[in-house]
Amino acid sequence: MAIVDYEYYTNTFMGLSVSDTDFPRFETWAEIAIQHITMGRVNSNNFTTLPEIFQTAYKNAICAQISYYAVYGIEAAIIGADSGGFSVGKVRIDNGNNKVKGIGNTYICPAVYGYLEQTGLLNPQIDTTDYLYYPLWLNA
Repeated sequence: MAIVDYEYYTNTFMGLSVSDTDFPRFETWAEIAIQHITMGRVNSNNFTTLPEIFQTAYKNAICAQISYYAVYGIEAAIIGADSGGFSVGKVRIDNGNNKVKGIGNTYICPAVYGYLEQTGLLNPQIDTTDYLYYPLWLNA
């Protein structure tokens, strides 16, 4: 089950325009990206165990990533390249090295870090005891 629904994204977060038919794909990829940078500490099974303020921050991080994908496209944001340009008649418009201008090699929206930095979810330390089963703040 998705952590963020279309209603939250459009009415609470007020994200950039994404059609309701494309939203599930965007949400899934955004959730995967956020799980990567938080080292899998949160998923749809343990999300509700987070303090409410962390839940909101996590949902907003996913929404920011969805908006990032809405601007750059999922493929461009993940691999850092676009189609390479286009041609109209004899005129060729190319972006040079096929890097998406503005995002370079990153696939995470910069705003995501702002939402998550105070939650402790970006902590690079790995708890080796029951790591996958208990978030760090529940071990206290």
